[in-house]
Amino acid sequence: MIKDMEPLARSIADKKQDMASSSEGTILYILTRFPVTTETFILNELREMRRQGIKYHLFAFRLDREMAAEPPYSEVTAREIPRPCTSAVFSANGRVWTKRYRAAYALLRTRACRRLHHFFQAVYLADWVKRHNVRHIHAHYAYHSASAARVAASLADIGYSFTAHANDIYRSRWQMREKIENAVFCATCTGYNAGYLREHYAQSCPDRVIKVYHGIDLKHFECRPRNRALPEQAPFHILSVGRLREKKGFTFLIEACALLKDRGFSIKTTIVGEGPDRKALETLIADKGLDSIVRLTGSMPHRQVRKLLEDADVFVLPCIIASDGSRDGIPNVILEAMAMRLPVVSTTVSAIPEAVEHGSTGLLVPPGDTPALAEAISRLVSAPGERVGMGDAGRRKVAKDFDLTINTEALVSLFRNVMENRFPGHERAHDGC
Repeated sequence: MIKDMEPLARSIADKKQDMASSSEGTILYILTRFPVTTETFILNELREMRRQGIKYHLFAFRLDREMAAEPPYSEVTAREIPRPCTSAVFSANGRVWTKRYRAAYALLRTRACRRLHHFFQAVYLADWVKRHNVRHIHAHYAYHSASAARVAASLADIGYSFTAHANDIYRSRWQMREKIENAVFCATCTGYNAGYLREHYAQSCPDRVIKVYHGIDLKHFECRPRNRALPEQAPFHILSVGRLREKKGFTFLIEACALLKDRGFSIKTTIVGEGPDRKALETLIADKGLDSIVRLTGSMPHRQVRKLLEDADVFVLPCIIASDGSRDGIPNVILEAMAMRLPVVSTTVSAIPEAVEHGSTGLLVPPGDTPALAEAISRLVSAPGERVGMGDAGRRKVAKDFDLTINTEALVSLFRNVMENRFPGHERAHDGC
């Protein structure tokens, strides 16, 4: 009986929240999925925005209610966008199409959303924002979340923006030019991404693409100074964290471990993460005779990853550009390792050099170069003083360029300017349908 009351209680709570926020302008945030364990940077952004006084409603196309009810995700309230065949979506589409037939038809005809069901869900959001005093829409990732933001904003006569990250820039390019040209702004998390977007999609409006780094909350990554020497007879601990897929370059890390073993180095390597390449990596570990040296742990809670960051001697993530063109920007875990005073060994791919400064906060090697990777790791094994110096420099770098409060302030400033109609180009950043 109590369980049966949960949907009703949730509905009442949602209505109370809606009424509480109806007197002032808010932002609608659109995500593809929520929560996602590898996207803690979005959660951090949402929490910090709220702390800085920005009110928002969070919607996701796919909501894991069970996971969303657990800390830390329970700190934000998320709603799932109703499925296309629900009465809520039918009713909303009826209202919007009755009032905005020509605009809706124009967006539908030009395939502003790649998939038809996402279009009807976007129309639902347009109706929702009209009834809840939403002043602006923001989406994360340039996938269908950004497409939905574009459609909903156009039909609701408000502005929209989105944050582009990595694969959504280099692989899924559906109407990227149109999304940027019609947005108030397009934020992206690296200078490398910003340059690429301006060159390929925003030639007519380069100023609309704005770099806003992901932020790290340094309070959550307090770490004592590193020891210069390893404990007696302890193996050198190499840590890597990421989804087990081609672009992370784990194949080259395993091969580098084989070279280090052959040279007589005492090492152990922990690779945290899960993904489609697990079987292939397990086979490679076995073929190289590294079962006692390299361990694949699978996914782990963030608190356990943090403990590993504290215990490791070096963080290694040899990213590459995958065969399908996918690549990382600045993997957040690199910033977390730097915040924990770990020296980082990575590659020159994409925006990684914006965080890892070769010879200062870590070492960079060419992507896919196993001997160079092994040489960089061996250099740090043999130079404890350099490890400590790079680790300290890494934390200073994160505090200077990647602080959560400072970077969120930049995003909050953009939102405030938009909602107060003080953003350059706000009037023309619209489909005009």
